Parts: sequence; structure tokens; C-alpha cells
Amino acid sequence: MSQGENVRFSFRSHQDSIEVVLQGDADWVNYLRSDLGLKGAVGFTRPLGKSAPRPDAQSMGESTGPSSAKPTLPGPPPDPTSIPSVVRTVGDLDISARASELGMSSQTDTDMAALAEFIDEVDPPEPVTNILSSDPMAEAWLQLILTMVVREHGHTSMSLSDIENLIGEKVNKDSVEIKTFLDRLWRIGKLERIHGGAEDHYAPSPSWLESH
Repeated sequence: MSQGENVRFSFRSHQDSIEVVLQGDADWVNYLRSDLGLKGAVGFTRPLGKSAPRPDAQSMGESTGPSSAKPTLPGPPPDPTSIPSVVRTVGDLDISARASELGMSSQTDTDMAALAEFIDEVDPPEPVTNILSSDPMAEAWLQLILTMVVREHGHTSMSLSDIENLIGEKVNKDSVEIKTFLDRLWRIGKLERIHGGAEDHYAPSPSWLESH
């Protein structure tokens, strides 16, 4: 979608009784989506069509045959030479070294005992201020521990049992309630749910994590 184009974004969750409709300039709509934590493959966005002007009698003429003019594409013609080529030997990339150059944390083992001790001693975080949050305090605790796991240890996700062990008592939720809470955040695009192994894992959406 081009800048300045009017669009309509719609998101609905029957289970959570949530319906969001944003309409206006594409940049403004995308800004509000990001602010609400609805970025990525969430909801449906479509451009708003504009009615074409009606032709007058003179412009219509009497000819009903097909036009001989060829359609033209907007913008300059493609120039393949302007795309830089990157040649690399297969298997020659050192992913760990490249990640360090970009400032990414290398993956280390998570010390769950130390993390639990940190959670017990740290001051409670400020509740999130998102209108789509059903439990702002629980969401704030979840953001805190996922921030530690992602940024300090380089992991991309956390298991359901680890999340429950760290913040279950803090947010007064048992295993079933924690699962329901996490799945709701997954449905609205704040988390990714990863299947596999003995239990599900949950990974934070970058935009949701950056709002912490």
C-alpha cells in the first residue's frame, strides 16, 4: 500500500468480545496498530476504493471497439543492475560472529533459579497500558521475564511450565489459567505459540516486547 492511501483495518475476536476497526491514512492506521499491539499477520487490511469520474458524452464518442493504447506501468522501468549482488560460499557464514557484530546476544543456558530469585526481589513492574489487555499486571510480569530470556540469554521462546513457575504465584494463576492467558495473547498477535516436544513454548512479538 502506498503512502497517503486510505485503508480500513479490521480485527475481531469473538472469544474475547473484541472488535477493532481503524480507517484512514495507511501510515496513521499502521501507527495505531503498532500502539495496540496488532502488528503482523493479525486482522485484515484493505484499501478503500475511490469512485472513478463518470465520462461525458464527448469523451465516450461513438466507438465501442477496444482501445489500441498499451497500458503503462507506474514508475521507472526496472533496472536489475541496481540490485547489489552478494556472493558467499555455502557454509562459510559464521552465524555467531555475525550475530555479535549486529549486537545480538549469543544463546546461553538460562539459570532458572537465579531468574526466580530475581523475580522475587525485583519491584513489581508497571501494568501495561494497552486497551486490549485483559490482565495488565500479568502481562507486565510476562514482558519482564521474556525480556530477560530474550535479551540476556539469547533465547527466542519460553516453555509454559517455566512461565508458570516464574510468575504463576505473582499473577495468582494456576497452570490452566496461565495457558488461557498466554493463548489469548497469541490470538491477538502479541505472542507466537510453538508446538513440539513435551509442551508448548511461547515467543514474544518484537513490537510487543519493545513496548516494555
